[in-house]
Amino acid sequence: MHLPAILFCALWAAVSAENSDDYELMYVNLNNEIDNGIQSTEDPTPCDCRPEHSEWDKLFIMLENAQMREGMLLQAVDEVLQGELQRLRAELGRLASTLSRPSAPAAPAEAKLVRALDELLQASRDASRRLARLEGAAAQRPEEAGRALGAALAELRQARADLQAQRDWAARRWLPAGCETAILFPMRSKKIFGSVHPMAPMKLEAFSACLWVKATDVLNKTILFSYGTKRNPYEIQLYLSYQSTVLVVGGEENTLVSDTVISLGRWTHVCGTWNSETGHAALWVNGDLVASATKMATGHVVPEGGILQIGQEKNGCCVGGGFDETLAFSGRLTGFNIWDHVLSHKELRDAGEAESCHIRGNVVGWGVTEIQPHGGAQYIL
Repeated sequence: MHLPAILFCALWAAVSAENSDDYELMYVNLNNEIDNGIQSTEDPTPCDCRPEHSEWDKLFIMLENAQMREGMLLQAVDEVLQGELQRLRAELGRLASTLSRPSAPAAPAEAKLVRALDELLQASRDASRRLARLEGAAAQRPEEAGRALGAALAELRQARADLQAQRDWAARRWLPAGCETAILFPMRSKKIFGSVHPMAPMKLEAFSACLWVKATDVLNKTILFSYGTKRNPYEIQLYLSYQSTVLVVGGEENTLVSDTVISLGRWTHVCGTWNSETGHAALWVNGDLVASATKMATGHVVPEGGILQIGQEKNGCCVGGGFDETLAFSGRLTGFNIWDHVLSHKELRDAGEAESCHIRGNVVGWGVTEIQPHGGAQYIL
């Protein structure tokens, strides 16, 4: 395809040559190119007997050499291309045979490893898909996710409220400290009370008095229990008010007040202690010391022969007379005990623990001492 260009160059060279020396030089150079640079081993001295070539002969020889050179170049290029094509065909053949040929069975350990890797890869892909779906759902429907979360929180709050309601119901229904009975005071009335008949004389130089109480309502002075004589109806009193719990010994001038409010409708354990020698008095609520005092009715002795009552104050000359309706207790009462000495802190706490109803006083013991309801008060289980 380069033949016209080569022919033009050759003609131009032939016409432009002016002497045989120049032509001989060109001829020698062309011969050297055709020989590919191989030096002749013959004597380089030219032979005088060689016939001279005409201008046309020289031209045809030069064209012949150019064609030969072009053929050699084309052949070299063709060989190179064929070699590359053969190598490519071989690579493609090996690749095709590798892909089409079934794999040789792997060793058991290798097969197990391959299966584990496949399962891991599949699990990873599944997790990625699930995460993408969740992210997409969260991005597309944030309001629905918020509503679902709100509904779950509302259900949890309702479950907690139901549980608290069940606990409150159980607290209202069950008796505390393992006690089997209680006395119900259904309303405030000057006729409703309970008379207590101690097991031992009430002549006391010290005492501890405890009881469980669940009040329905509390006024300015709501009597839990009282002991009085004809001479002094206020020998011992334990009562509740709007904002306090009060212990009286020997008269209203000897009063210990605790700023402790009793929760209505809940069982509460209340204790009062006093010692004549030191005049030390104390109030305990649910096992905690809430008030104490010294030099309270020091040297006083509680006389015997009085009347001991629960739920009302003795303020008259005889049982059932002189009661004030506003002082009456309404609610439930159990575990009433009196000891003729001051209990230790541990004993007072133990008396208010669960399953403590078996602990009984030696002057009044709940479940042993006779306690007679009056005017509508009654024992309940």
